[in-house]
Amino acid sequence: MIREVTEDELATYRADGVVKLPAFVDGEQCAAMLDVLDHQVAHPSRWVTRSHYLSDRAFGLDVPVLRDYLLDPIIGANAARAMGSSSARFFFDHMFVFETNTPVDDHYWHQDLPFWPIDGQHVVSIWLSLVDCTPESAALKFVMGTHTEDRFYPPLGFDGSPMVTDLGDLATHAVDVRDLFHEHQAPPFHEDPEKHGVVEFSYEAGDAVLFSTRIVHSSGGNRSLTDRRVAYSARYVGDDARLMLRRGVFQDPALFPEDDQPFEVGAPLTSRRYPVVYESSAS
Repeated sequence: MIREVTEDELATYRADGVVKLPAFVDGEQCAAMLDVLDHQVAHPSRWVTRSHYLSDRAFGLDVPVLRDYLLDPIIGANAARAMGSSSARFFFDHMFVFETNTPVDDHYWHQDLPFWPIDGQHVVSIWLSLVDCTPESAALKFVMGTHTEDRFYPPLGFDGSPMVTDLGDLATHAVDVRDLFHEHQAPPFHEDPEKHGVVEFSYEAGDAVLFSTRIVHSSGGNRSLTDRRVAYSARYVGDDARLMLRRGVFQDPALFPEDDQPFEVGAPLTSRRYPVVYESSAS
């Protein structure tokens, strides 16, 4: 169902922060997952977001077909090897659906990690295309080298507006991280892709891309009049990942530990919401 990532692919990931994984999942599995996501579009969770496209998150563990994929030991081992971690925990899943003729002229350049209530180097995403996908139909593109930068761009909404989470009783635990953020939003890298080192891929159904959650990425929306784009991301964390609350920055409440489990900044992710997928026998 899922193939192992090769050593050459891992070397590319470590150098560039991103690597394409051709034929990562077989066609039969892709078709089964696509059927499930089509149902999810019609019956979304409370975390659904609708803008130029539909996204939904943190629902896959309740769906057998998706759960089998997300918790497969091979995908866990792939994530652990990429992170250089002795273990891998599932963090959350995320679906993205661009219908036909839904372009995004201004793009949405961003890094994933600052949106999430965690920190650490051992955090990785595996973005799986469930349909054939080209730059015209919203294939992901990446700004090479940005995964090594020591600053983040401020998390913004899909419409470019600032986003801040109401942390409620947890607000007293939030950390002031203003020195880790640029004072401006991400530049329009797409206006001069060669200058900025923008790389984009085309995908066949079953191809994936493994990328650092610190790398800047985007898509130009779906300009195709015939093909929609359906993708499914699985996020994993490793040994050094820790809970974090950033003051004044959007922190996705869908990803917090269970309500009956304490949120302690700096603590490892041990909530039952984050099951262990892989653990080295040597650890």
